[in-house]
Amino acid sequence: MQTHKTKIIAAVKKHGTPSYIYDGEKLVSNYQRLVNALPDCVDVFYALKVNPNVSLVKLLRSKGACTEVCSITELEIALRAGTLPQDIVFLGPSKKDYELKKAISLGLFAIVVESETELKRISEFAKEAGVVADVAIRINPDFSAKGSPWKMGGRPTQFGIDEKHAVENFGNYLSMSNINIKGIHVYNGTNILDAQSVFENTRYILNLYDHISKKYNTNFSMVDVGGGMGIPYFPNQVELDIVEFKNLMTPLFGSFNKKYPNTRIIMESGRFIIGTAGYFTVEVNNIKINHGKTFVVTDGGTNCHSASAGSGRVVKRNFPMENITSIYEETETYQVAGPLCSPDDIIGRNIDLKKTSEGDLLVITDSGAYGPSSSPGLFHSHGFPVEVLVYQDEVHLIRKKDTSEDIIDRQVVVNFEKEPVLN
Repeated sequence: MQTHKTKIIAAVKKHGTPSYIYDGEKLVSNYQRLVNALPDCVDVFYALKVNPNVSLVKLLRSKGACTEVCSITELEIALRAGTLPQDIVFLGPSKKDYELKKAISLGLFAIVVESETELKRISEFAKEAGVVADVAIRINPDFSAKGSPWKMGGRPTQFGIDEKHAVENFGNYLSMSNINIKGIHVYNGTNILDAQSVFENTRYILNLYDHISKKYNTNFSMVDVGGGMGIPYFPNQVELDIVEFKNLMTPLFGSFNKKYPNTRIIMESGRFIIGTAGYFTVEVNNIKINHGKTFVVTDGGTNCHSASAGSGRVVKRNFPMENITSIYEETETYQVAGPLCSPDDIIGRNIDLKKTSEGDLLVITDSGAYGPSSSPGLFHSHGFPVEVLVYQDEVHLIRKKDTSEDIIDRQVVVNFEKEPVLN
């Protein structure tokens, strides 16, 4: 964006608030930074869970990104964005029968199997369809990712098959009918800011792949090392050193690729790619003092941006926020609230902002990941906010704001008035 303030104001004038506004150039730049830090033998798969808007996925796809999906809807979004089935992997601890059958029929690059029960179901469905299903076994490793605030492996979770059991029973997996096991998938943690931690995690996964390959004398064709690269949200955090990341990962992947030249190396990323490219914007509705504290009440809160309220975090720290329309230079301390009748609807606690007036625009930066996708948009029936992409100096509406009709029309009204009985 020319300046994010100017572009946000222009987008808001056109489409209103609350709104998510995305910087297309920043999105592409973030993706390219990651690609440039990895050798050519690694394919980057964008994780739709962080932000599944089809226009954003389409923009990333136009630059070469593949996709990782976790539901039938994310799968459809990936396809509509132009992703080929051979560039899609399908994860998720609970996949419905119709989702598995759809994935099998499309011939996705791999269905990532989270349990032995799921593997048996895929085998049965593939046999019914008269095809061979391509899968990868998700392993919950004995190794725990350092530097991750949200660990998804290395401890008891609903994800994957624990390492010892998987390694011991891999022969049974390989012998299942109508199944082609391409390799393994491991995802250990998320929002990791330390390059050394990502390196150690990846090295462990590649060594695990090597161990299983040798143990069963099998030539696999895929290894998904997860990713988990993060962005800093808070003052004491430092962004991932992309130069150190490159210096560590390039020789690691290069050595593996030399040993296994026919194995596709997949690295997933979502937050790193889109996190800093999104801005959540709200308008100040009123300002009031209550029990000695000044509250700024806005038209968008935890229903639109639950992450900024600390959902899922023990320590409630403020996301970066600024007043982009204040006419003042001096600052004051505020509690920034949303429109909900809930005491938890606070998106800024004791936060210093430029002196704020009714009608001002407040922006929470670094909001591209897990904004609308993880927020309770139907709380109080406010619905989901508008989404706007600013790219190449053009403002594109990429998701309409929910209206009352949108919400109510999804409901079914029961007629409790019985027809009179005629004698």
